[in-house]
Amino acid sequence: MPQRIEIINNWNLRKLFDQMEQGNIKIPRFQRGYVWERTKVVKLLNSIYKQFPIGSLFLWEADSQFAHFNREIPELGLPAEPESGRYQFILDGQQRTTSLFVALRNKTIRTINYGAICFNLESCEFKIPRLLSDRHNEPAWKLMDTAAYSEVLRRYVLYDAENKTDFASAWENCRQQFSDYPISIIKSSNMQLDEVVDIFERINQGGKRLSLFDLVHAGAWATDFDLRDKVDEFNQELPIKVYGAIDSEVFTQSLALNIFNDCLQGSQLKLTADLGRQHWTQTAECIRRAIDYLRTLGVANYSFLPYNSQLSVIQHYFYCSGRSSARAEHVGLLNEWFWTSTFSQRFSSSSLSRMKDDTEWVRSLLAGSAQPNTFPVTLTVSDLIRVKMKNASVVKNGVLCLMALQKPRDFHNGQPVNLEQTQVSRSNSQQNHHLFPYSRRQELGINDQDIHSVVNFALISGALNREISNKKPSQYMLGYADETGAETLIADSRAESGFMNYLGSHFIDRKAYNALLRDEYPAFVQARGEQILEAIKQRAGNAYARTTSDQTPLEEMSVDETEDVVITD
Repeated sequence: MPQRIEIINNWNLRKLFDQMEQGNIKIPRFQRGYVWERTKVVKLLNSIYKQFPIGSLFLWEADSQFAHFNREIPELGLPAEPESGRYQFILDGQQRTTSLFVALRNKTIRTINYGAICFNLESCEFKIPRLLSDRHNEPAWKLMDTAAYSEVLRRYVLYDAENKTDFASAWENCRQQFSDYPISIIKSSNMQLDEVVDIFERINQGGKRLSLFDLVHAGAWATDFDLRDKVDEFNQELPIKVYGAIDSEVFTQSLALNIFNDCLQGSQLKLTADLGRQHWTQTAECIRRAIDYLRTLGVANYSFLPYNSQLSVIQHYFYCSGRSSARAEHVGLLNEWFWTSTFSQRFSSSSLSRMKDDTEWVRSLLAGSAQPNTFPVTLTVSDLIRVKMKNASVVKNGVLCLMALQKPRDFHNGQPVNLEQTQVSRSNSQQNHHLFPYSRRQELGINDQDIHSVVNFALISGALNREISNKKPSQYMLGYADETGAETLIADSRAESGFMNYLGSHFIDRKAYNALLRDEYPAFVQARGEQILEAIKQRAGNAYARTTSDQTPLEEMSVDETEDVVITD
């Protein structure tokens, strides 16, 4: 077996910069952009000056077939083609390498002038001068520029002679520290792409996690097709900006489903620029149609969507059918699939393989099969009460969709609540109202966890939320009942008042309303939970059946399984 790892210990900063300026060292597209602030660069420079270790650089040496993986930072002014004919991609150390280069080569990135970082000859430390009165600050980049270094040295030799200082020696010592500082290089060669990704994952566990999209984007890039740019353009469309930006994984999953009838990792990695160009326009349009369809299911904005997987599967229906709307005979079946996949937590594990199964069902549906594709729903009122608004939860998002379908109205005037431009699934949103206020929880005998139950939240306007503020339910409910002419306590079956219809749009019936008037939290969440569960049962149909089988604890449910990671430990 040929050697695939080489450890090089004879590099220094000048050698590193030479390799960069010859175009031999490159940044792969799946690396994040340069993000370090100048204060962090200063710390790195001071670490080198003090001869502290800054870690090895890990390079992957590859031939020209991986040229499309290269991502340039234009402000660095480096050549696009490697002088050596071989690409050495930085798998670990990109931020450190770029930081040293921008500071010691006087570069500006996104209007940030890294050349302003200086070495102070009095304190012998790197800093960013803050005051015009600061003295003896010399730009760090002059250390690596022979002519500029010599000019500073000559100036301070004269200054030292006149002022009995020793700044010239400090300047010489700093240059020597940087010239001699060793750079440890670990170079890998003869490695396949999946092995490289494995390396990247293992050495970046504490940093940004490499997503499957990052790698697909790199592999499917061409000068006239950039998947990341396509996704950004899609999300900048005004209707999408109002709805909420769609996660990048939806696009790679959807493209793979539409091209290969499969979105497993291997299929997504087979995406190329040519395939992207051929299928992007139609796939993007089908995602728009899927969004419109999901709106009819209460997904009023993107934050309500239980699973990204559902969006990818629904768009596949439109891609295969070629239609702009669902067939009448398919609507009920698609809706049952959506609700039962949500409340059964179907995509909380093995999401990609389950998406493959569900798109096979979609294609059979379009071929004439009327077989439903539903999954057992076993929720109880107690389960719903345990779901917290502050946690990511599929059931929470499903309940929000049900609330949206009720077309919620403000309690005091019956005006519809606008859900489109809000992020109401976040517990601090103005449109997220604790019916029993958080600030009164101790007075009302409610513990810190229970107060955040999804059953204790209502979708109301920001104006009404501010008006209610921290009043107890008995206080504000009585006030709004009086304003609308409703009876104070409703305990019989007489015709609903307008006020009770407003409350009904929030799953608050007479029983729940009376509990609010008495400030009885347990009675309220039980009554309201029963109303919400009944709505779930109606939509799940025959798939609802309480069983004793093991279930995923509701507090641990995620909105989507992170199966987009290519390799994990």
